[in-house]
Amino acid sequence: MKRKVKISFQTTTFIQGQQPDAFSFDTEGDLYIKGSASYLRFKETHAHKQDVFSTMKWDGRELMLIRQGTIIMRQSFLAKEETYGRYVTPEASWETKARTDTLLVQLPTGAKQKGRIYVRYQFFLQGQLTGEHEIRLAVERIE
Repeated sequence: MKRKVKISFQTTTFIQGQQPDAFSFDTEGDLYIKGSASYLRFKETHAHKQDVFSTMKWDGRELMLIRQGTIIMRQSFLAKEETYGRYVTPEASWETKARTDTLLVQLPTGAKQKGRIYVRYQFFLQGQLTGEHEIRLAVERIE
């Protein structure tokens, strides 16, 4: 069963010697369970007005981020581990790696109306460190 949720999304990138770069938006999405995994699906809001649909799949141990649209990305996160993925634009495709420091997933299930997702990781594109990244989502059931 799909449940409508309100999502507050914030991402921050920390690069040594520079001011943190932050981006945030509020949107609505769907939260549902399929098999033994929970899925959170929503549309990202960007200034360039191109749609990117994101799905976060949580199986209790691994969080998989799947982005589809102008940008296609697949990256998994496992606490205290390195994971590999792919980042694709119309111009090129790159291998990615995430070294996840912190992973916290608490989804609004059962009687719980609110949940959150927090990921802090170092991100590598073609082997080059792009910085330390933080993703924060506040998720609240609407129905």
